[in-house]
Amino acid sequence: MSKILQILDISSTPVNTKLFNITAVNHKKDPYWVDFIEPHFNELGMEIKILSLDNIDLSKKWLINVDINSWNWTVHTGSIIADFDPLIQQELKSGNAFLILNHQCESFTKSFLSVIYKKVLDIPFNKIIYMVAAADIEQEYMNFVKENNIKNKLSVMYVHHVYKRFKHDVNLEYFKYSPIKKTKKYLSLNRRGRDHRIMLTSLLSYKNLLDQGFVSLGVMPNESTVAMRKLTSNNQRIGFSKFKDMLPLQIDDVDLNVNQFQMNSLPIEFYQQSCFSLVSSTMALKSDEGSVGFTEKEIKPILAKHPFIILNRPGVLKHMKSMGFLTFEKWFNESYDSELDDESRIEQIVNEVERLCKFSFEEWEIMLDEMQPVLEHNYYRMVNYTTEHCYFNSDLKKLLYYVS
Repeated sequence: MSKILQILDISSTPVNTKLFNITAVNHKKDPYWVDFIEPHFNELGMEIKILSLDNIDLSKKWLINVDINSWNWTVHTGSIIADFDPLIQQELKSGNAFLILNHQCESFTKSFLSVIYKKVLDIPFNKIIYMVAAADIEQEYMNFVKENNIKNKLSVMYVHHVYKRFKHDVNLEYFKYSPIKKTKKYLSLNRRGRDHRIMLTSLLSYKNLLDQGFVSLGVMPNESTVAMRKLTSNNQRIGFSKFKDMLPLQIDDVDLNVNQFQMNSLPIEFYQQSCFSLVSSTMALKSDEGSVGFTEKEIKPILAKHPFIILNRPGVLKHMKSMGFLTFEKWFNESYDSELDDESRIEQIVNEVERLCKFSFEEWEIMLDEMQPVLEHNYYRMVNYTTEHCYFNSDLKKLLYYVS
């Protein structure tokens, strides 16, 4: 008889959809990560079952996976689990149920660990599994525990399944295009106006580099005063002043107030017309996040076969290399990846953009031709990023502990 990992079919019981996203499942109503563990569990003779609440064997361990709408948690009063079925609450308190709080497509350790301890009440913390796309989650959690003198510890798991979540391997025709004439040196899709993106764009403006690229920045005119206060150097403030009357900076017709996280927001024509991508990740400042995290923002230039510079937390390129991707150290100065000071890292990146913008389009044509093996390698590494990689390069193996 095979051992069974029981997972609650979240659609079989009422859930507070302001707090939890119940649509983050595949066509079989599995959590996304089930696709990545199922082949390996099968090899071990272990079965995964998605069960309604009334079909769960309560005498065995079972998992409740909920994706987190974390932006609503801080204003929610009371315990986050208070709206769960009474049976689920009881099983979390004293039964065999374990709660997976799922952030598998973002990195939110800085802001969310403290929220968990404030909002998940009434159940033992050893019943909580925090699943997050923060590459350094173990270290970040250890730091959090030490800084806050935490005695009741939860379990943490690193995942990075955004790579397969968007199902690139079944929609590749979209990214096959013939090269056309380049009109700009770089593409910087900042979209929503996070602090590090405002700092980055302001320094690009200070160095008169905005005209060299396709640059978007979703800061509305009525937000310019607040944005100016967040800048950390005089050069940033001078640069921001040069474009504040043009806000928002927009290169296409998407709504910059809406999170453009799906692949259908990828403006392929701007990749075609530019030489390299300047990626501003979701998190880049230590004040926001301690760990490197990956989202669709790092994926898009790879799928567009575009060389990239990435403003993320330190070590983003190092971690990508550990996952089998190649970077552009032969052509780009990538020393910024080891710079721990946020302001210095952004300045180094802008200095490198300035250097790269001095190359003529003819020189870029030669460089891009030299880069083709790297671009092709990264593209095929991405589209063929298998469930095996997702399993063995993450902490999904820890779920073996929850098999009855």
